[in-house]
Amino acid sequence: MDNFTHITSQENLSAIVHVLNVSHGTVAKEFGFNKDTNPTNNAFIEEQTLRDQLNNGIDLYALSDNDRLIGCIAIEKSSRETDTFYIEKVSVIPEYRNQGTGVKLMNFATLKIQDLGAKKISISLIDSNVKLKKWYSSQGFVEASFKDFEHLPFRVCFMSKEI
Repeated sequence: MDNFTHITSQENLSAIVHVLNVSHGTVAKEFGFNKDTNPTNNAFIEEQTLRDQLNNGIDLYALSDNDRLIGCIAIEKSSRETDTFYIEKVSVIPEYRNQGTGVKLMNFATLKIQDLGAKKISISLIDSNVKLKKWYSSQGFVEASFKDFEHLPFRVCFMSKEI
């Protein structure tokens, strides 16, 4: 049975960090980056960094299946765009992929964001990750812009969805 839990900075974050590292680690491996070339990626996040992010405005939710942590998702209100929220840290451990788990996470986050009165959701991803782009497109997201960041070894695609 699926169960969502709001994660706070006061909790032991080791299990969530593990989910983030394992989930994003497959992407890091597929696209050939590591902690040296992309230190801010969730594949390499550490507990203190996550704790700082939680203290600075992200809301993180964990998804469990029969008490086993299988994924997580974060939402954050945009400081630049009125009525816009970001979805971040979309993470599903590999053995739970392609079973609807990611869609459950996205639907949960979308409902939370709607309840907060937002009109738009924005996400960012590796531009060359065609499979993930198609997945987000299937949920109503459209490409909005692209940006190259000096500190990242890939181009970033920003996608958005009106709600």
